[in-house]
Amino acid sequence: MSHVIDYVRNYGHIPFSEKPFCDEDNVAINMSFYMPLDKAVSPSFDDEPVPFSEACQKLFALRGNKHQPVGLVLVKGISQLLMAMAEQKRYSEIKVVACTDNYGKRPAVQFNAATYLLPTGEVLVMFRGTDDTLIGWEEDLNILTAGGTPSDELSLAYLAEAAKRFDGDLIVCGHSKGGYVAQYAVMNSPKEIRDRVKYLYNNDGPGLASYDYLQGDRAVYNELLPRYRHFVPQSSFIGMMLAHDDDYIAVKSSKLTGAMQHDMLTWLFDGDKLRIAKKGTNKKSKISDLMFHAVRDNITPAQSDAVALVVGEVIEGTGQRGLLDVKRHVGATLKGGKAAWKAIDKGTKKEFKGSMKLMRKSFGKATRAVLAGRYEGVNDRLSK
Repeated sequence: MSHVIDYVRNYGHIPFSEKPFCDEDNVAINMSFYMPLDKAVSPSFDDEPVPFSEACQKLFALRGNKHQPVGLVLVKGISQLLMAMAEQKRYSEIKVVACTDNYGKRPAVQFNAATYLLPTGEVLVMFRGTDDTLIGWEEDLNILTAGGTPSDELSLAYLAEAAKRFDGDLIVCGHSKGGYVAQYAVMNSPKEIRDRVKYLYNNDGPGLASYDYLQGDRAVYNELLPRYRHFVPQSSFIGMMLAHDDDYIAVKSSKLTGAMQHDMLTWLFDGDKLRIAKKGTNKKSKISDLMFHAVRDNITPAQSDAVALVVGEVIEGTGQRGLLDVKRHVGATLKGGKAAWKAIDKGTKKEFKGSMKLMRKSFGKATRAVLAGRYEGVNDRLSK
């Protein structure tokens, strides 16, 4: 089986002048950006862009010249991918600037972006997905319950600044939450920026807060659709959340479940091409799609608020920063989280439990529908 690191090693000797930026490069750069490049590249657009290979070597040295996991779910294969890219002519010609590192607690925000200057003159704006921090995971839930987070506007401002600083076509990418904010930023940018977007990549990221962009006046979505590259794994789970389109391309993974397939290191390649699932997404993904659609349509504002409050209080109560900290301090984490749960008022707990009941009910209904062959895609549902 071939994966993205094999693509990098086998085709990385080909410069962008001979083989233009492609879907597969999108996978490589997205996954490698889970490494904390902000430790090697300034967050300012005013500073001199850093050669990609130089930034990689500096970061690797800071990490003891060892391939180590970035977090509990961000495995050391990401480090191996980054350094494989640094050694290849194709990626060593890239320069990187303005690597942000923005975290906040109330409201939760984990925002990371970088601008990659390709030797062809194209400007790649990259948005990171959820990292190992608990703040990042809390923000994910706020996207689902609050209909957005500060990362929305941060992504919009970052893209505007990158477009202002550099000429050339724009390639805007993201994976998971990064795909969500990439889509948000491009769709909400003024037309003069949208016209410069050569490709918009959403890699298994959730949809937007509302189906408005797919109904009524679809002008912006229709305008971007020929340049919109939306990839999901065959058993997609994260990508089925919120108000998403069904104009996605399903890719095959070496893992069986949707949660594990979310990791693009598991996406399969045939030579220099992603392996496409000709039959599209599978039943597991379709169940997730219908379940999340039902939850979105039926959850009450009180339940949404309760989910956000409970998750925020419990996470803060754990006293941990990231998932690796949770693993190392299980006892203290459970004790702190339990104390935080006890301190929450009964009314909020009731609404929270109601949201969990709605999730279970929606899952059961979605499962029965898919198994009975009653699945309808997004376009079919919206046309009714």
